[in-house]
Amino acid sequence: MKRLTYETDNPKTPPKTKLDHYGELKALPVPPLEESQFVRWIKSDGVIEENPQRYVYDYDLPFRHLDITTKFRSCNTRHLKEVGVFRTACPELFGDAGYKLVDDAYTSFAHSEFKTAQARGQLKNAPNCSIKEIASFICTAYEIQNFPIVIAEATDERVRIQLYKGLPVYCPYDVRRGDYRLCMATAGYERELTKLCNPKFRAYLSRTKAIGDDCCELTIEVDRTAKK
Repeated sequence: MKRLTYETDNPKTPPKTKLDHYGELKALPVPPLEESQFVRWIKSDGVIEENPQRYVYDYDLPFRHLDITTKFRSCNTRHLKEVGVFRTACPELFGDAGYKLVDDAYTSFAHSEFKTAQARGQLKNAPNCSIKEIASFICTAYEIQNFPIVIAEATDERVRIQLYKGLPVYCPYDVRRGDYRLCMATAGYERELTKLCNPKFRAYLSRTKAIGDDCCELTIEVDRTAKK
């Protein structure tokens, strides 16, 4: 199955500017691009220590016996850190090639999951899935990963899915402050999956904690530029 979208399809400006589309307050300036904790640790030979609070939430963990929910949350936190370290470092160390690597990886996930979903009887309406059908599938994937979800909007023309709204200042993947381009690359999964489900729609990152928003937001809407 041929690939449908690319990292270069993303706009060259921070997604935060799209806040104006929803009639909200004017976006604040994008913060300077920072150096990740991982790379600072490497360059300082371990002298500059990492802040573990950027990875770990303050959960109440029993000492001897952990209930299944606590185990799941703990494993997910570790998963976020491991994944976050590598995907954050890729563009930080390798520039454009790193962004492309991340985008390629996440875009590839969409194809394998799409095939698996259809084998299980899901997304059977493709390539004519509705926006809500696509959003429901993506939300289920988010819920499996323990992402706290807020549905900010759900119509037949647009769905806005918000993650980690109001929760910690830093992205749980510990994305560098200011690196919105990485966030947009990791949304390659949703961008590609949406096109596989229905080429008349598009998905893009409309907010991100990396540039100071109070949540990470995925918008799925009618693609006005799509070929009729």
